[in-house]
Amino acid sequence: MSTKSPPTLMDLAQKSLLQKETLAILALEQLPRQMFPPLFVDAFTARLKDTLKALVRAWPFDTLPLGALMKEPQLEILKAVLDGLDTRPTRRSGSRMCKLQTLDLRIIHGDFWSACVRGMDYACSPGPLGRMQPVQHGPRLRARSAVRVIANLCLTEIMPNEFLAHLLQWVKRRRHTVHLCCNKLKIEATFVYSIHRVLDALELGCIQEVNVRSPWHLSTLARFAFYLGRMSNLQKLCLSHICVSDSSSEEQEEYISHFISQFLKLHRLRRLHMRGVSFLQDRLDRVLRCLSAPLEALSITNCVLSEVDLLHLSQCPFIFELRHLYLSRVPLTSLRPESLRVLLENVAATLKTLDLLDCEITDSQLSALLPALSRCSQLTTFCFYGNRFSMEMMAGLMRHTGNLSNLRQEHYPAPLESYNAQGTVQRARFIQLCQDLLGILREIREPQGVVFRTLLPCRNWDPRLQPRRQLSLAPALRPPCLSLLLLTFAALAASWGQVVPGLCLTSRFPSSGALEHLPRESHRQQPEGLRNRPRGTNKPGLSVSDTSSKQLSLTTSPVPIFHSAGFLHGTHA
Repeated sequence: MSTKSPPTLMDLAQKSLLQKETLAILALEQLPRQMFPPLFVDAFTARLKDTLKALVRAWPFDTLPLGALMKEPQLEILKAVLDGLDTRPTRRSGSRMCKLQTLDLRIIHGDFWSACVRGMDYACSPGPLGRMQPVQHGPRLRARSAVRVIANLCLTEIMPNEFLAHLLQWVKRRRHTVHLCCNKLKIEATFVYSIHRVLDALELGCIQEVNVRSPWHLSTLARFAFYLGRMSNLQKLCLSHICVSDSSSEEQEEYISHFISQFLKLHRLRRLHMRGVSFLQDRLDRVLRCLSAPLEALSITNCVLSEVDLLHLSQCPFIFELRHLYLSRVPLTSLRPESLRVLLENVAATLKTLDLLDCEITDSQLSALLPALSRCSQLTTFCFYGNRFSMEMMAGLMRHTGNLSNLRQEHYPAPLESYNAQGTVQRARFIQLCQDLLGILREIREPQGVVFRTLLPCRNWDPRLQPRRQLSLAPALRPPCLSLLLLTFAALAASWGQVVPGLCLTSRFPSSGALEHLPRESHRQQPEGLRNRPRGTNKPGLSVSDTSSKQLSLTTSPVPIFHSAGFLHGTHA
């Protein structure tokens, strides 16, 4: 006997209307508000363009989240919706016929279309984007007759596709009544002049995030500064691979000064990410002096900084409320650790993420940093991958971080004693040292997520071997000497012809019955230096990770190990 519930009267009425498109269009004036979302979804699925156009003309909500329905751009649907906007009746007080103010083309998450009327009003309200601060619009955009079109854009060297080209042309013809807003702007074009028409069409005051992912010369950066200074609501700026060109030093200084001066106009900037920005050396103080508000996140990666740069960074008042600090691949070997120590002391009360991946920190430098690091009581994630520490210094690091009770993800390099004189990883020795370090940590607190990683790829890795081996023991079958058994098994693994790296010794949460049930938060919270590592550097490695002490699993996989949850998830990909 079927348990499927019978269709409701509203379902039957909706189906009947769509079977007679002309009747549906005529009946819109009398339809209840709650019928509009499901009717729009069905018309969208059936590609009934005339019905869609009529629904837009009579849309009873402030916002139409069209992007939530489109998995990919659909030009014909866009044309029908824009035609409906063009033929809207004049707005009348108290009338529901002309309530639409915002067409949202973002691929947003959330089930807008099955919500009730009350939920639809809330879901479609043009509020802040995620955790972003609300945008402050100018008087031109606040005009009651204006319609906002919201779309997150990625601008490339190639001419816009038909969908974006039609949208831009439509907006241009109605520039006084329609405003194109972009919350998140990604730029992958090499030259600004190739995208200036799109930038000119945007309401720059609506942009909250800008991510430049294309290598630019200083001259290109200076041209972009004209647009950057007008992004009054910008909260996150990411720059990648800004190169110093062959222009004269006077021109270079002019370009740099013109760009840096725009930061004075970015009063809402909270997150600044600079990767491979070559002009920062000996000029970081000029960037910091132009900041207008305290930063929440600062990322300076793949850059060269001087002693003076670190000194100014440690003394800048706008970083004293910093929550996330990323300095991966900034060489620190030749720099004195005092400035970095002062920096950690100044942000100790707020810092949650610290990424020092591949900074070439030595034992003596780490020793100077440990007292300041132990004061970072809010720290939840830190990364020391790629630095060369001795076992003695690693033990000291464990003792100093033992009091950091909020730590959820800890990323450590393998001790130098894990390698032989030729630099090859000694697997059994590596595992034993990591277990000793975990023992030191467990004497103080129970770790939530700890990962140790070697500097070099494993010795016998061969991609042609079978992709993975896995041994898992349930809690009921776990013998008292499981740790010793697994360590012995791991030591023998090097002699197995078909075992491939990396080797991952992990423990799962008590309630999880499989590896894929590990919490996904730990995958999202990996340090930026790990998220942004180029694919070409993803060499397979040997890893030991510990995410609980209730159940152990020995896993071998060729998947590169950059993060505990990410690696474990990868073994089931």
